[in-house]
Amino acid sequence: MKKKILFLVSGNGGNLKFFHHYLKALTETNVQLFCISDRECGALEYCQKNSIESYQIKYNQTSPFTLRKILEQVSPDLIITNWHKIIDPITVDMYRGKLLNLHYSLLPSFGGVIGLVPVDKAYKNECKFTGVTCHFVDEGVDTGKILSQGIFKTNIPLEDAYEKTFRAGCIILLDTVLRKIGEACEFNFENFHKISFSPSIGFNLNIIDEIFWIKINNA
Repeated sequence: MKKKILFLVSGNGGNLKFFHHYLKALTETNVQLFCISDRECGALEYCQKNSIESYQIKYNQTSPFTLRKILEQVSPDLIITNWHKIIDPITVDMYRGKLLNLHYSLLPSFGGVIGLVPVDKAYKNECKFTGVTCHFVDEGVDTGKILSQGIFKTNIPLEDAYEKTFRAGCIILLDTVLRKIGEACEFNFENFHKISFSPSIGFNLNIIDEIFWIKINNA
């Protein structure tokens, strides 16, 4: 039976696109993607064009029932919370241990803000390193148990740091998911394009070249 990975999305869906392209590059896969969007967005459009089962709903903490109904229907193994919403505590408790979030900083630094704002803050505060963190979702904001991190030096222009942050985030999120569903192999990539990872990456990064990233950016 295939493992079900469900993305909650609000934006362009870069991580989801990365997952989808990586899975397509494999000769076989035991993973099926799903998507729930809280608005019209690039991620939802991508799913519709690529036959990824997707739903558009209205969600807030006082009206979580449509979300819960779809989650019960799909019964995902993991849920990636890449949308611009804080999930209500009851839903968090119902799916505790299945909710993953990706944050663009080395938590606990610069928690509580979304998008690339943490990268801006790292540069403004003259941090010598920045990176990405994948963590479980709990009732707080960016306070769940840290599962994996990628780190790199800030001795590059800010615009380059944005791109490196996106790439590092895609890699550690995918690796964390594969580990959680038992699909990771022990390739042990500890350093990739001057990004250090902990734990080391357990899937084959050799298929992820510049052409691969161009496909993601143009998807």
